[in-house]
Amino acid sequence: MSKLMTVLIKECRDNLRDRRTIISSFSLAIGGPALFIAMMSFVLNTAVGKSDDPVLLGIAGAENAPGLVAYLESQNTEITLIDSEDPKAEIIADRHDLILSIRPDYAERFRAGQINSVALIYDSSELGGVRRQFAQAREMISRYARNLGMLRLQLRGVEPAITAPVIVQEVDTASPAARALSILATLPYLMVLVVFMGGFYLAIDSTAGEREHGSLEPLLSQPISRRELVLGKMLATSVFSAMSVILFLASLAIAMPFVPLHRIGMSLEISLPTMAAIFLISIPLMLFGAALLTVVASFAKSYKEAQTYLTLVILVPTVPLIITQLMSVKSSTALMSVPSLSQALLINELISGAAINPLHVGVSVICTTLAAALIARLAIYLYSRERILI
Repeated sequence: MSKLMTVLIKECRDNLRDRRTIISSFSLAIGGPALFIAMMSFVLNTAVGKSDDPVLLGIAGAENAPGLVAYLESQNTEITLIDSEDPKAEIIADRHDLILSIRPDYAERFRAGQINSVALIYDSSELGGVRRQFAQAREMISRYARNLGMLRLQLRGVEPAITAPVIVQEVDTASPAARALSILATLPYLMVLVVFMGGFYLAIDSTAGEREHGSLEPLLSQPISRRELVLGKMLATSVFSAMSVILFLASLAIAMPFVPLHRIGMSLEISLPTMAAIFLISIPLMLFGAALLTVVASFAKSYKEAQTYLTLVILVPTVPLIITQLMSVKSSTALMSVPSLSQALLINELISGAAINPLHVGVSVICTTLAAALIARLAIYLYSRERILI
């Protein structure tokens, strides 16, 4: 057995015995998907609600538009008549969530055939189903207005179809998985965090932790080259990152069916081949993360100092992801040269079922692996100096 493998097995065995390291390394991988899915399920259930839930609508000035009120009562609504001169105050005071305010001159303008207006009052900052009920109520009133307009045209001998010479048909080319991913857009971002968090504590224990405990100097005096020692530590960190990714994908596969995407006409199923492809694409990022964490942790003199440094370092690979999501940037060969970003974009395409460009995969693997090799070379150089003991 090579000395490198000896270091790898030793680091993995020591950290597997440490309950704190196990919990800290894999808590995000196991609990992250469950927490994320639970949050998304709550948001979707709140926003969509049940399709047969009635719209709770308060009406102020109902006596001014008996026809409109009768139409709304015939729909899936629960009407509450409100006697208030200030309907906005009713909303602000949380006595009602949605109020239809009908102006006093509505009946007079209606008889004169003039354009009328009504006000739907609600608080858009509410996290409940208010927005859904607002949209349903607005659609009901718009439907009533269209029907009324067609009747008026027919009474005047005008064909109602003349008002709509062009009809727009919506054709959405996005697959159900792609549309679902637009809601679960933070999954690739979470995946990158899992890669780095998996090896986070092992990288600290094998560098700053050993320096703090005084075990680094005896280790460096052993008959093993600094190169084999550093690469063994990095590979151990990569192994923990790989274990974290596997747990994350397994947890995600278990939790995903509980997201009610079917309620909004979407679906997302991550198959076993897709999970295998995600894992393979993430391997260069695991090596890159292990090298980066090891280098930065080498500058720390204590465990807490290393935690501070690495916490900031983990945020760096996520910055390109946030920027590209805000700017809606599409995959390109140039972006594949950026570690973490290229993996996130490829994972996005894999989950959405889009065709993967082999050139993009090749550029991503080569550039990320090359970056990992350069950083690993820096780590070997740092460990070759005696100052690493100070």
